[in-house]
Amino acid sequence: MTPLAARRPVRLALAVLASVAITLAHAQVDGQLVDTPLLLIADAIRNGHAHGIVAGPIAEQFRRQFNASGLLTVDVSTVRSLRNPECKRLKLVWSQAGASTPNGPDTAVLTTEMNICADGSPPGDSE
Repeated sequence: MTPLAARRPVRLALAVLASVAITLAHAQVDGQLVDTPLLLIADAIRNGHAHGIVAGPIAEQFRRQFNASGLLTVDVSTVRSLRNPECKRLKLVWSQAGASTPNGPDTAVLTTEMNICADGSPPGDSE
């Protein structure tokens, strides 16, 4: 991981998670453009994996954070099942090319994991 990708990941991850929780999703299908990853999350819960290009406020936050010029992509995959079949532990790998680093352009990568249900809500406390 480049030093750039390690900077302030907690703040960015919280912003991303908040956007997932409060923003309505607008997407077509896996691999297509989405405003939030919520439909990709639901797809990954049902099928084990989903991939998309993210636009909107989340992409703008990444662009500012990493001073990047490329498209923001996210790969969502199931880490493990939870008690509720509509909820899983998911791994989200965010990537954006063209991030400015002291060594020139690079790809910024942020990896997060979360317990989440297909409707975007958190699982119960017993999960």
